[in-house]
Order: sequence, then C-alpha cells, then structure tokens
Amino acid sequence: MHFGLFCLNTQRDPSKSPRDIYRETMEHVRLAEEVGFEIAWFAEHHFSNYCLCPSPLTMTSYAAALTTRIKLGPAVVVVPLYEPIRLLEDIGFADQLSEGRLVLGFGTGYQEYEFHKFGIDLKEARDIFFEALDFIEAYFRGDPLSFAGNYIRMPETYFSVRTMQKRPPIYIAGLAGDPKAQGRAVERGYIPFFTTGWNKLEVTRQIKAKVAEAYGAAGGEVATMPFAVQRYVFVTHDKKAALRAADGARYVRRIAQAMRGKYGELEGSFLKETPAADEPPLEEIVERLLIGDPATVAEKLVREIEALEPTHISCFMGIPGLSQAETLASIELFGTQVVPLLEKRLGPLSSLGASAKDAKVAAA
Repeated sequence: MHFGLFCLNTQRDPSKSPRDIYRETMEHVRLAEEVGFEIAWFAEHHFSNYCLCPSPLTMTSYAAALTTRIKLGPAVVVVPLYEPIRLLEDIGFADQLSEGRLVLGFGTGYQEYEFHKFGIDLKEARDIFFEALDFIEAYFRGDPLSFAGNYIRMPETYFSVRTMQKRPPIYIAGLAGDPKAQGRAVERGYIPFFTTGWNKLEVTRQIKAKVAEAYGAAGGEVATMPFAVQRYVFVTHDKKAALRAADGARYVRRIAQAMRGKYGELEGSFLKETPAADEPPLEEIVERLLIGDPATVAEKLVREIEALEPTHISCFMGIPGLSQAETLASIELFGTQVVPLLEKRLGPLSSLGASAKDAKVAAA
C-alpha cells in the first residue's frame, strides 16, 4: 500500500490567479515527494472554478521538471473529451519527460456542462470510454498500430515518441458495479479507483463490496483485488483550522454536486455555492474525514486500512479555504508523524493491502 497526493486546483477565492494556484500546487507536490508520497495526481475539469486544470497530462509534464522521484499522473483523464490519437502521443510524451514516472488514471466523466461544450453526448461516454481503452492497450502493445472501431479509426502507424515504460500502471475511476469495467480490470490489471467524499466507513465498505462482486463475477480473485480510494486529509493541532478544513471539503462537495445534479449556477466561470441535501454539521464532517492531530488521523487511518485493505490512498490535502502554510504543514505532519505511527501499528506500508497478499502467496 502507498499514499498519493490529489491536486484539484480549486479556485475558491476569485482574487487568486490560476498561476498562483499552480505555483502553490507545485509546492505541495515537491513537499509530498520529500516526505515520501508515492504519486501526485492531477484532476481534470473544464469551464468552472471547481478545478483549474483542464489538461492533467500537461500538469504532469510540468511537475516532471520540478521533481525527481514521485510518480505523476492524471486523476483522471476524461477520456471521451479527447482526440484519441493526440491522447496517445501526450501519454508517450509525458512518460518520456518524467523519465518513466507516469501513472495513468482514466474515467468516463460525468459533467454534462463540460461535455456539451465539447460537442460530446454524455450518453455515449461509456461506449467511447471502453473503445478508447482498447485503443490505448493497442498502443502499449507496440508498433505498428492500426485500429478500426465505432469511434476511433487509425491506419497502420509507427509512433516516433513512445512511453519509456512498457505500460504505466492504470487506474480506472468510478463504474463500481459495472461488469464490463471490472472485467477489464481483471483481464488487464487495472486498479479500481474511487472517491469517498465524507461518506462513513460503512458506505465505503459497501462500495468496495459492490466492486468486489463485479470483479469476482468477471473471474478475478477478490482476496487480492487492488483497490484505491481518495480521502480528504488535514493534519493539524488547531481545532478551528480543522473546522475550516471541513468547510472547504463541504464547499468542494457543494459545487461538485451542483454540477452533477445540473442545478449549478455560474457567474461567468464561477460556481455559486449552494447547500446540498443532507449535509452533516461541520463537527461531524471533521469526525468522518481524516482531519485532526497526527495521532487522531493515524487512528482513523488504521481503522480504514484494516476495514478496506486498500492498495492506494489518494490524499486530498490542498483543501480550499486553508492557507498555503497550513496545507504545507499538514503534508509535512502526515509524512513525518502520521506515517510512522501507522507503521508502528501495522508494519511497513508495503506489507499492507490486497496486492501485498498476492505477492506473499507468489513468494511462497
């Protein structure tokens, strides 16, 4: 098991420029690398302040020049919005620039507002997504590449730029109970990847159970199924700051739900904050999320790791509404205090998670 840093690049404060947000994000990534995070992830969204990163592979390439060890990748590429041949070239280019540190996350997308602007029917997203995955796999098999599908056609072609890695790790977001998605995961070694929001642990366990059912039905070994989750994380000794972190998580959920539910109101590209249904009080959000002092966050994580056996936890730490100093302090505390507490309780991170079980069985 390992940890990642999730970067959404939300613009909550209209006075903060995109350049300032990107600069701060790179400071997060460099510190995450220093304290031992495995991966830095960059989200993709368009036309609103929810996320100011329209091109996560570009962000990956930018981060590659500023880092040396940490793996880098999109979480996720919204596949149906891409010209597929250009996507392959961008993947190869990003892996070369990062010297083989690229990790890939793919998803169907869900915001009709974004699809409409690209002239893509959201109803076709799933079909486009699966065909594009086949196209990407054909690319990884090597030259020459030819492909004839319903959405993608390419005559026999040799690529001048290819990935340094034979095939980067691939994470697939959403589609929890989708038999076709989990069938691909079993066949090709994709890693199911889910965001948990502020759901209680039992809800996340139900999500994993749904994934596992589809994964098992597709012929996969459930006991060794990889599983990645995303969690809000803020490590602090300040109770007032903890509440502000909960407020920031609530803000992100409000504007995301507004877009997903098609009731979002925009002023230019800025989403109005609209309370969502069934919101718990901030104090309860603090309890549900990985927020608190190092010992508290470690204890919460121990419970979650024991219950879910994840292979990867993506930590959403750049929560809007927190200062840059607070976010950097949180990342440092996580790496220098929370992780050692976890390893004291659970042993080395590499020994945790379903994939570690698989490795132990293979070694035996």
